[in-house]
Amino acid sequence: MNTIKRFFLLSVLFLGLHSAFSQTINPVISAIQKEVERNKSNLTMDGMAPPFFISYLIVDRHDYNLYASLGKIRNSNEYRQRRGVPNLLVGDYHRNNLNIVGGLPSPSLTSLYDNDSGIPLTIWRDLDAAYKGAAERYRTKMAMLQQQTLTPEEQQLPDLQQVEPVSMILQPANINFDKAYWENYLRKASETAKQYPDILNSSIALNVRNIMLYTYNTEGSSYAVPSTFYQLIFTASVRADDGQQLSRTIYVENATFEQMPDLATFSNRCKTEMENLLQLMRTPVVNDAYSGPVLFEDAAAIDIFRQAFFNNNRLAASPSQLQLQRTSGAFQGGNSFELMLNKKVISRDFTIKSITGQEFYNGQRLNGYYPIDAEGVIPDKELVLIEKGVLRNLLNGRRPTKKIAQSNGHVRYEYNNNSFQTLPGNILITSDKTFSRDELRKKLIEAAKEEDLEYAYIVKVMDGGGSNYIYRIYVDDGREELVRGATVVDAGNIKAFKRILGASNQNIITSFNSVQTTVIAPDAILFEEIDITRIPNIDFKKPFFVEKPK
Repeated sequence: MNTIKRFFLLSVLFLGLHSAFSQTINPVISAIQKEVERNKSNLTMDGMAPPFFISYLIVDRHDYNLYASLGKIRNSNEYRQRRGVPNLLVGDYHRNNLNIVGGLPSPSLTSLYDNDSGIPLTIWRDLDAAYKGAAERYRTKMAMLQQQTLTPEEQQLPDLQQVEPVSMILQPANINFDKAYWENYLRKASETAKQYPDILNSSIALNVRNIMLYTYNTEGSSYAVPSTFYQLIFTASVRADDGQQLSRTIYVENATFEQMPDLATFSNRCKTEMENLLQLMRTPVVNDAYSGPVLFEDAAAIDIFRQAFFNNNRLAASPSQLQLQRTSGAFQGGNSFELMLNKKVISRDFTIKSITGQEFYNGQRLNGYYPIDAEGVIPDKELVLIEKGVLRNLLNGRRPTKKIAQSNGHVRYEYNNNSFQTLPGNILITSDKTFSRDELRKKLIEAAKEEDLEYAYIVKVMDGGGSNYIYRIYVDDGREELVRGATVVDAGNIKAFKRILGASNQNIITSFNSVQTTVIAPDAILFEEIDITRIPNIDFKKPFFVEKPK
């Protein structure tokens, strides 16, 4: 081989290796790693233990927001920010400054440039403050523990689970934000409200969020993970003749542009919501109380599960916190539901699984999917939480509890309130006893007749603002009647889930939360006994002095 050919081949090989190497070295991760390791080696304070673990997260957030009403764009802005979030531990894996009162330091703004010019300065400043706070909390905690009588189980329980390091460097996602497209979309969709003069106020907001999470920790884990979010919010309000203000807000949330509805589909959804709201406005206020069988359909079928299991983090493990008191500390808090492990908690017909590690379900992309959690743990493809009514496991991070020792990858960074929380990603709810919608309604009427009731209830929407869509279904002829001012009493009461008469054989998929939880569940659930009553203290406003302008 001649010299020219050899030089050419070596050049191609070098360029190929350089390209492959450069794809694995992320400049933001590199900047975090250098400064974190430098601080771990040098952070010391007289009389204080050095840090044994440091993790630093950079949240790179790029938002686009549009707001429209009655065919006009009212507001438009673009927002870009990078914040740094330190997490520093003093002591060791067994005992450290976790599980004691005291949250994360406030996030700091850092450089938007992917180089070493500005990022290290923020990390250096953040870790200095974090170390001082962590060392003080660790010293306080150890002194308080000397005054505690811990059981052998409590003594052996570590504060942090040690895990194998993980490296996962993904590329930033591309957001499809065509401003002209979305402005036209919002103008035309919001203009539909002009067809309904009795609508007092209406608006449509668009929030598009593109986030890149960069993390490095001294265990050797490094990960860069994108997260995208598209959200449409439609809000409308009316006032009934008796003065009750009624409003309805719907959210359409997806992780990708391709999953968002087209203009015609969303406009029709807005029209349907306004027509339903106007029908509710003209309906008399309910004046009685009810206890008996209730069928939850569509969005309400998801909401009843959400209020019972997810709004209160019932399925999330939580270690007790050492509380500061006048003279000593005491462990308080935690999740009492953990005491029900391996016991029946709901109907044996139901199974609840976390499938956070699955990106798709029956060909549909799940918004709650993420490849790695905020603590560097890859979530399980399938984790059984409740098996045929029996509680088997809880969502957990790296802080062990008495009964849940291992992380299953469900700690997520909540950027709205700067916290790491144990939250579900994708949840699958299934039932062994399923029926068609028509069969469930027949069973509802039969159950009402058994209780000598004149009618039963079907709940289609449970709105936090009181604009619930709740229908009476009469046992004599099956006719339905919308009622106003009714609410489901104690919707989060898990005891009702022990007495379920059946579920639909069709699924509904819904996402919620700013960090995206997706729930797949039957689109109708029939409960044997639920209480429904009038909303207490309805605010009946006085009429307008002047008519609404045309």
